[in-house]
Amino acid sequence: MQNTAEKQRTNITLTAENLTAARELGLNVSAISDAAVGDAVRAARAAAWTSDNAAAISERRAWIETNRMPLADVQVLRLG
Repeated sequence: MQNTAEKQRTNITLTAENLTAARELGLNVSAISDAAVGDAVRAARAAAWTSDNAAAISERRAWIETNRMPLADVQVLRLG
């Protein structure tokens, strides 16, 4: 859990309906917003990594199709 020194203030805009409902339910809008932004950051980083490495992944898959998995003949657990 983050302590107060690690947090920064910011402004966000929510619909009045959502903010009212969150307050009525006692939800911590800041914590929910922080978690949602964290999820979005992780997803964007994963998408960027996938995009940046797409050529290498494709080359690796093509190599495996041609040459089989390295050490496949000594693999104990068969996956398919």
